[in-house]
Amino acid sequence: MAENGKNCDQRRIAMSKDQHNGSLTDPSSVHEKKRRDREERQNIVLWRQPLITLQYFSLETLVVLKEWTS
Repeated sequence: MAENGKNCDQRRIAMSKDQHNGSLTDPSSVHEKKRRDREERQNIVLWRQPLITLQYFSLETLVVLKEWTS
């Protein structure tokens, strides 16, 4: 039993800070991701990507209907 505890402590020490509770995020990378997401949302229009637009419409409709029924 003590040996197992020792192995766990060694693994915990060997892990980098990025591996504890997920990865640490750089504020600039978060800003960049938000910018890319915003650009993607602006490009989702019916005449450019009709299937994706209809998919999101359907999902949003289901969410609203679920809220109304509850």
